[in-house]
Formats: sequence, structure tokens, C-alpha cells
Amino acid sequence: MLIAAPFAVKAEPRAYYFADWTDEWGEALEGWKLSGQLTAATDSTSKGISETQGNGQIGGAIMATRGWFYAAARYKNYKGSDGSDHQSGVSVGSKLKLGPVSVNSQLIYKVNTGARAGSDNAFYEWQTEASRTWGKTTLKGLSIWSPDSSGTTKRAGYYEIGVAQKVSDKWTVSGGIGIRRLQPARDYTAFNLGAAYALTEKAGLDLRYYTTDKPDYSKAHGDRLVLSLTQKF
Repeated sequence: MLIAAPFAVKAEPRAYYFADWTDEWGEALEGWKLSGQLTAATDSTSKGISETQGNGQIGGAIMATRGWFYAAARYKNYKGSDGSDHQSGVSVGSKLKLGPVSVNSQLIYKVNTGARAGSDNAFYEWQTEASRTWGKTTLKGLSIWSPDSSGTTKRAGYYEIGVAQKVSDKWTVSGGIGIRRLQPARDYTAFNLGAAYALTEKAGLDLRYYTTDKPDYSKAHGDRLVLSLTQKF
């Protein structure tokens, strides 16, 4: 017994020779929520104009949220003047309630992939959306600003105001007016009007007409009717 006892005592710590990280990972991930979105459209729209030159677009995004803070990543096909064919982006932001106003503000880093060598294809944008609802009517405001956008564009801003009216449990009609201010100057005013239909709680269709006051700039600035399907998960 005097010989066996020391071995019995030494055998117990063997359970601690290998670290168990389960609890630490659980604590680190506690409170985080993952969500995502897939979108398919007959054309694309960014800042009131097409970013695929009239071609269809498929894009996806995934977001990790904890309280008011979130981080996201996104990817979509894209057709830029720099020869790029896709655009990816990562962002960090916050969603807050300031009294009756909902505010979503984020800093986004975007890269146009497939661009010609030497192109200025990476840039930052600061985007803020604010909305307030009265009954079935929602007023929205959007601001997108970049100190140095892609290509030859330097400082760039886009500012839009819109209104959405819920007409039934499934249908919502909405429209907006936006202005684009660029340096070097290539400004325009954008308009959109359309309707959205909720297929399910997380899937919806949107049919929307877009145009600008500068259709002579390019095909992307002309009249477009866009049908899009969005699936959230």
C-alpha cells in the first residue's frame, strides 16, 4: 500500500495534461448572431445608377452582430471602368435607436477585383442610413461619403431621401431622390420609384424604375426597370 499510493495520487492530474478550450470559445461566441443575404437582380443599382452596365447581378453578404455592433463581408459581380468584374467589401458598423429614429452607420472597405494593373481599385466609404416610421409610412435618409473613391474619382458623396408606404401585409410602395457629388465634377440627380412584395418573412421581390437627369453620361445613367429577388437567412 505504501508503494501503490503515490501512483494513485499521480494518476489524477492526467486529465489536465490537454487543455479544454470549449468553455473559452463558448464565452467568446456568446451573444453573437450570424445572418446573411443573397440577392439576384436583372440589373444592379448603386448610388442611383447601374454598376453592371445593364447586366444582371448576383451578390451575397454575411453579418455577425452583437448588441449594437456588427461586422460584415460582401461580394458581387461588378463592371467597372478599370476593367474590374467583381467587388468585395468588409465593414464594421453600429445599429442604434435615437428616440424614434433608427440609425445604421458603417465604415466599408471595398476592392474592385480583376482591375487592370496599376488601377486605383481600393477605397473606403462611410455610409449612414436613418429612418423614422409613422404608422405605415417610413421616411428614410441615406448618406455615402468617400475621401478618395476608386479610379480617377477623388472625394465623392451621395445623399438620398425617400419614403415608403406599406399598403398591405405583403405590399410596400416607395420612391426616392438622390444627388451625387464628385470630384472631378460629374454630378447627377437620381430618381427611383417601385414596389416590393414579401414572398415570405425572409424573401421578397422588388420591381423598380431608375433614372437620372444625366442620361447622356453613360448607359448606366439612363432609364432602367430592375426586378430583384432577396433571400435573407
